[in-house]
Amino acid sequence: MAIHPHPLDADLLHGIWRIIPNASLTEIIAQSGFNFQILDREHGAYDYDTLQADITACDAHGCAPFVRVSGKDNVEVQRCLDLGAYGLVFPQLSTPEEFARASAMMDHAPVGTRGFNPFVRAYGYGSEVVEETKRPWFIPIIETLSAVEALDEILQNPRIDLIYIGSYDLSAQLGCPGQMSDPKMVDVTNRIIAAADRAKVGIGLMALTPDLVAQWRSRGVRAIVHGVESHRTLQAFSGIIEASSGS
Repeated sequence: MAIHPHPLDADLLHGIWRIIPNASLTEIIAQSGFNFQILDREHGAYDYDTLQADITACDAHGCAPFVRVSGKDNVEVQRCLDLGAYGLVFPQLSTPEEFARASAMMDHAPVGTRGFNPFVRAYGYGSEVVEETKRPWFIPIIETLSAVEALDEILQNPRIDLIYIGSYDLSAQLGCPGQMSDPKMVDVTNRIIAAADRAKVGIGLMALTPDLVAQWRSRGVRAIVHGVESHRTLQAFSGIIEASSGS
């Protein structure tokens, strides 16, 4: 296996959402230079078999496999971590207490509530010494207005490695679905970034154009998600037909 630098050591992390399980596609994306892929069990078609295949493919090519869990089920969380996810992305959290319960699922006792089995893939099926430093990232999504209102308290949680701004869910709650330039959406995004800056917590969000990537990078955003692979694939193939037809 090739030796790669750790994919999360870069100053600016580039990633993509994944909803189509396929190990070959995972390899292609990893070889393209992405730092991470978010394997999505909330909106995607991942089961545990396809999840393990895509986590393994990411590992083989120096790309960090994150998993968005489908909810707040401690068994699902534990299984995704045991398969070797580098971190988990949690959706639909609203209160500081919900964030605290989710973060506790990330770690073994006595720190957290995650069950311990050293014979799973995450620990080399029993071949590795379990190290406290091998800590998966906890990445909660800020996608509810309740979470925005309580954000200063939420960000006091020391287990948070990165927050992800769930722009689409927030825009829907603000009554401007998908309209990222709406003043209400701009205001909420600015509030989240300001709170994260105060707390010195990294930020991730979606940016679909080079101009937006540059804009968010100048604001100190740590992780850029370049869309969803289904949409990016559609754009690529549609572009071939449009270019070939002269339209």
